[in-house]
Amino acid sequence: MSASSYPARRIVTAAAFLGAAGAIGLGTASSANAAAPAKVTVNVAQKGNYTAAICVGDILEARCADNVGKGQTKTFTVSPPKGTAVSVSVIVKGGGSADKSVVSNKTQLKFETAGSKAKPVVKQT
Repeated sequence: MSASSYPARRIVTAAAFLGAAGAIGLGTASSANAAAPAKVTVNVAQKGNYTAAICVGDILEARCADNVGKGQTKTFTVSPPKGTAVSVSVIVKGGGSADKSVVSNKTQLKFETAGSKAKPVVKQT
């Protein structure tokens, strides 16, 4: 085996091992499902009488928008692996927090935040 092919083989072996471990750890049926997540557009309408951070994520990553006031709508794109949840969280400045998780095969989801500053809510619409 040449010196130049050895590092490449280690990288391929490590990637295969990590992919298999990830598929087992996530409980997915196959690594193909985990490797090809569908994009989901998530719209969150802020209807509560407060200013908050809104976060949307899947098991791989999350994105947040800060200082979202009443009447504003934020749009996020996530790529959850098949069979895993999309989560929406609202964290009120000087108040409480709430979250909602949904497993869906849709490419678009809509949520709204409401409730009070102390007890916000997130619901799917």
